[in-house]
Parts: sequence; structure tokens; C-alpha cells
Amino acid sequence: MPARLGGLSARLAALLGTLALALAVAGPAAATTTDDPPPLPPAGEPWFGPALDWTADSADAYADRLGRNPSLLAQRVRYPLDDGSRSFLRTFVEQAAALGAVAVVDLEPAGPLADLTEADATDLADELVALHEELDGFFLLRFAPEMNGSWYPWGQQPSAYVDAFRLVADVVHDRTPQAAMVWSPVYGAGYPYGAAYGDVDPDRADDTDRLDTDGNGRLDARDDPYGPYWPGSAAVDWVGLTLYHFGVDTGREDNELDPTRGGETGDSEGSPGFRLDVEPAPDAFVAQLEERFNYDRAAPRTPFYERFAAGQDKPMLVETGALWIPDDRGDPELDVKRSWWRQVLAATADRPLLRGISWLEQRRAEAEAGDRVVDWRATRSEELAAALRRDLDAAGVTLAPVTNATAPGSEPSSQDPAAVPSDADTAPALHPTPSATGLAVAGVLLALLLGLALVARARPGPARPGAADDRDPRLDLVRGVLLVGAVLLHLEIALDRDGPVSAVVAATVGIEGFVLVAGLLLGLRHRAVVARVGELSASGRSWRRAFSLWAVVVLATLATYAVAVVPGVDGSAVTRSTDGRFDLFPQARRLFDYPPPWEVVRELFVLRIGPWVLTGLGLFVVLLVLAPLVLAVVRRGGWWCVLPLSWAAYVAGLALEPDWLPSQLEEVHPPLLHQLVLVHGIVIGHHHDRLVRWASRPLARALGAAVVTAYAVALVLLRAVGDGSGHLRHWEGALPPGRLVTLAVVALVATAVVTRAWRPVGSTIGRVLVPLGRHPVPVVLLLVPLVLVVGAVR
Repeated sequence: MPARLGGLSARLAALLGTLALALAVAGPAAATTTDDPPPLPPAGEPWFGPALDWTADSADAYADRLGRNPSLLAQRVRYPLDDGSRSFLRTFVEQAAALGAVAVVDLEPAGPLADLTEADATDLADELVALHEELDGFFLLRFAPEMNGSWYPWGQQPSAYVDAFRLVADVVHDRTPQAAMVWSPVYGAGYPYGAAYGDVDPDRADDTDRLDTDGNGRLDARDDPYGPYWPGSAAVDWVGLTLYHFGVDTGREDNELDPTRGGETGDSEGSPGFRLDVEPAPDAFVAQLEERFNYDRAAPRTPFYERFAAGQDKPMLVETGALWIPDDRGDPELDVKRSWWRQVLAATADRPLLRGISWLEQRRAEAEAGDRVVDWRATRSEELAAALRRDLDAAGVTLAPVTNATAPGSEPSSQDPAAVPSDADTAPALHPTPSATGLAVAGVLLALLLGLALVARARPGPARPGAADDRDPRLDLVRGVLLVGAVLLHLEIALDRDGPVSAVVAATVGIEGFVLVAGLLLGLRHRAVVARVGELSASGRSWRRAFSLWAVVVLATLATYAVAVVPGVDGSAVTRSTDGRFDLFPQARRLFDYPPPWEVVRELFVLRIGPWVLTGLGLFVVLLVLAPLVLAVVRRGGWWCVLPLSWAAYVAGLALEPDWLPSQLEEVHPPLLHQLVLVHGIVIGHHHDRLVRWASRPLARALGAAVVTAYAVALVLLRAVGDGSGHLRHWEGALPPGRLVTLAVVALVATAVVTRAWRPVGSTIGRVLVPLGRHPVPVVLLLVPLVLVVGAVR
């Protein structure tokens, strides 16, 4: 989508470039040092935040629901780190850093504890250092949490666990002062749990000597559920405990809590040992902290808080939540959950070491509820979120930011991070992704075939009409059509509707159409431009155009933010992702600090922040830098070398999905994929005359018609054998192979139609579309205020 920009834009670009260079030189001096200790909340003012379901939720969405920014975020990460879990860890820390929250990372061993090595710990520590230096993130590392339970593969192996914990702690303490190690068992009532709680390996060899703390020769409820797993004060920075409210205990007559609380029999739902959907008794949370709830009185217990928090002088993190089954039985959801979180918050008043509260903000099946799906979320409804917000404010909880919020967040993985981290998809929804359907594609192609048939007998136009200025007006006409489609598409997005334009774009071509036209124009004009000004000057023009386009995007980003912060203006239509979940300008306000933080300035200059409408222009900045190199090789007859290299880069981009550009455009328009379209456009444009002569042969025409017809039939057949929804997998992703085939077929048909009907088309709609296609950048820039206005009044 390149276009000539005036002298004013060039001067502004030079000014921004000088500023970027100066800040780049000065940037490292402002970087965060790597020896900062983790922050600690004041006594009685704990951190609070969610353990989200990252497959369906995000930190930004949670903050919007709650109306407050959480001061901690918790999530599971597979350990040792592999490519998938490393990528997921980064996107998770980006979200935490964007809010200024501490990242609570549950390190879940993917293999035997004895197989974990110092090299694994070093890799983790170095990764955390890099994330801290880049994002100013701080970490609480819960290594193999709930290790005293029977439901995880690393459970109830005290000797192996202690050794593994100490190994990780030694390396982290030595290399990563920004991370604190958290030792976090689960509440001990019901220990040793066993099959009733989901024992994953009932036949494993128990560490009997260490587990049998009362010396009776067997592991039973009288044994210590915590002590065998304690790795020592030197290895532990925080202690933690998982304390959930499932219901009232129905299995022990000597329980101090009232077993009948919550209504008459039949009003609440039962499970082995609990009555569910019951409002907790007034001292239920304290009873768990004091090791009284659901224990046999004959085995006296020292409270966990006194033993490990106060006794070891360690801050304490509690993972908690209140179970509620979404049906019409039991106590009201608000009563159950509010009563519990109020008890948790109240307990911090006289327990100054209780410094962190992680609330389970998920909906999932629970064994204690007979594998029914229960809802733990405290922001599930506006009523719940408002009640929690009031109680957090009244309790004086410490909310974000507690660290320097330095980077915009990314959408979390669409997969379970602990189960399949290698399949993580971290791209935020910055543009529409409507499902492509076979009917839509077939309809568009049949319409083009009908148009071709109608003009088949028309008087053909010249091969290259109006080429006096080395431009092919047919390409400008096509780009004008694409621009009109882009405007209509953005209006549909602003109105939050899936309209006909979205369906057509999803089924045919999107930004790759602009890329192809740009490549064709570059290939067509390059020889003449080189003849006039020389090859070096021709390359310089392309690079200057890229620099000017970059400057325009930066200035447009600043202007967009300036308008969006005006009181009374709702800029969310362009400043948030199209699904509304992510702020695309999370740290833009810090650009007005003096001096502005280098981390935020860098985000601006690499196009990491900005309205989603302009991500396409960012793609062209990269492609215009690449174009002169490709043109130089093609001009010397090296097309046979360029095309295989381009395909290799495309295949690598599909297979590896590298994130080599820290910008929005990398996430929605990967240059490594779109370069394939540009390179082919350049090669075709450069050899235009030869290809026209070949295409004029009857055999070539017959072959082209056969290809288009076969493709339309194949699409109909694919839909017929699909799932009935018309969803075709070869359209999924940024630029999959199926979409390349679609682009080629649509381009072939469009070229034939426009060429055969050039005279009537060029003299009518061409009078509007050709000038429009020659100046695409102003049109794209005007989309920003257009979407802003439409989104504000919808």
C-alpha cells in the first residue's frame, strides 16, 4: 500500500528518526537494573488477584470486570521450559507487567522430579532475568504446588521433592533476585487423600520412612501433611497454602463447625464429605488456618500460619475460592462467595504475614462435586464484581500497579498451557477473523466467471492501457476496489457486526491483495526508474518511502491517543483490540513523562502500540525495506534463486511461527509469510511482457479457465464433506496455503475481467477508483477517525 508522501512528511520522518537514534543511544542507561529484590506489600494490605482460565479469559478482561487492576496474577507453566511454555510464560508476564502486577508462576514438572537438572533451573532463571530487564516483571515461583496431594504426578514424594525444590531455589537465588521461591502445599485435612481425591499413581513406592511421622508403620490421617515436604528455611522465601471452601463437612460428628448450616436436608447438594453450595460458617476460613476444619481431634495440629509463616518469618500466599454450582439448589451464589472472601480479607488484620491472596477465577469440573462443572469466579456477574470491589476497597487491599507497568499485554494461549504449551496462540485479536465458507467463495468465483462470460465478446482493450507514466491503471483500479472493501469492512467491525463484506473478505482476499498489487507495481516500474535515476537511487527511494510511512504511522498513533484521552471521547473502537479485551495503548500515557521511559518509547517506535487499523501500514514498512533487495536480484535474472528462498522463508514461518518483530504487525500480518506474495508480484511484474504474450495463447486461456472452474468445484466439494458449517481449515491462520491459492485464482479472474472490459470500466467507475487506488495511504489514515466516530455512536 505504498504511496508518495510530501516533503513535510519526509521532514517529520527525519525528525522522528533523529529522536529515535538519540533515545536508542540513551536507552540502555534507563534500563531497569537486575538486582532489585521482589516487592513486598505492607502488613494488613495484601496483594490480591486471580488465577484465571487463560483459555477463555485475560488480565485485561478481568480488570475491566472488577473495575480494579489486580496486584498479582497466577498461572501454571510447564517445567522445564520448552518452546511452548517459554512462549506462554512471556505472554503471561507481558500481561502482568502491563498492569504492574506480580506474576505468580506455578512451575509444574513435566517429568520425574529426579530428572530435573541444574541446567533446567539455569534456563528458567536466565529467562526470568531477561523478562525482568525487558518488562520490569517480578515473580513468585510456586514450584510443584500441592506436592502433599495425591492428584499430581509429583505428589507425595518428599525426598525427591525437597531435593528438586532446593536445586531450583539455589539457582534462582543465585541468578534471579527478582524471583521469590514459594513453598505451597494444600490444606492437610483428608491427608493422605488417596484414590477418593484422584490418586494418579496408587501403586507408586511411598517414601515410607519420611512420610510416617508418627512411627506407626503406615501412612494415615495422623501423619504430618506438611513437615516431610518442607525444603528448609534457606530455600523458601514465601510459604503458601491452598484453602478452598467446598462446603460444610458432613463426615465427622466432632467437627467444630455446624454441620447443618445452609438449610434443611435437600436444600443443598452433597458430595463425599461435604455439603456443597452452602454459605460458610462465620469462622470457616480461620478454622482452616488453625488446622481445625475436617480433622480428627485425636491428632492435634499446630496451625500452618504459626508453624511456617510466623515460625519461619515468611510472608504467606493463600490460593483460595468458594465453590458454587450453577443451578437452582443451595444457598445464593453471592452469599456463598462474599461470605468467604470477607473472611479471607478479615483474616489479614491480625495475621500480618498473610501478604497475598490468589482467588481461583475459573469454571471447571471438580471431583468433590461428583465431576460436575462448578463456578469459582468472583467476577462472573456484575453483582458479584461490584460486591468484591467494595469489599476490596474497604479492606485496604494493595492493588496494581505494584511494579513499573512497562509493556502492552498479549492475548493468552488458546490452549491449556500446562497440557499443550507448544500449541499456544498468543496473537491478540487486532483484526476480524470471520470463518471462510465454501458458499461465499464459490459465490464470488461464480460471479467473476459470469462477468468474464459477459465481456468475452466485448472489444478488448490494450494490453497495458494508459501506461504513459509506467503505471498500469488496472492495478490502481483493483487497489481502489480493495480500498472500498477495506472501508466497508472496517465499518462493519466498528459496528460490531459480521456483514457481507466480512464474509467476502474472509472467503477471497484481504491484505494480501494489497501486497500483490504493490509487488506488481514495483516490478513493472523498476526497470524504468533505474533507467532514469540509477539502481542505488531507486533503492533509496523505496527505503525513504518505508521510513516516511513509518513516521506517518508513529504520528498517527500519537494523534489517535491524543484524541482518545480527550474527556468525553470514547476511543475504545480503535485503542482496544476488535474483541474489546486488550488495550492497545496500555502505557501510552507514560510517553508524556519527563523523560519518557525508554521501554515505552521503544514500544512506540517498533509499532507495538497503536490503533489496530494501522497494522497493515506497519507490514508495508517492512516489505518496502525488503523490496529493493529482491528487485536487485530479479533485475539480474535471479528470479530462479529468489522464488525458492521466498518459499523456504514462508514454510519456515508456517512451521516455526517466529516472533522476530516486537510489533503488532508481526502478530496479525507476519512479514515472513506475506513476503511470498510481494516477491511473486515483483517477479510477475518484472516479466510482465513475456507473461502477457504467453497468456494470449489459446492453450493458456483454456488452462486458466479450467483452473478457476476446478477450484470453484473443489470448494463446493470441500464444504459438502465438511462439518456442515462451511468452515474450511485451509483458510485458518495469517496466510495459509489455501489462501494463497485463492489469491492466485481471484487475481487471475480479476485480471481477465478488467482487461477485457477496460474501456467501459475505465471510463465509468475507473474515473473514481483509479485516483483512489493511486493514493491509498490517506484513505487508510482516514479510517482511524472514521472507525472512531462510528464506534462511538453505535
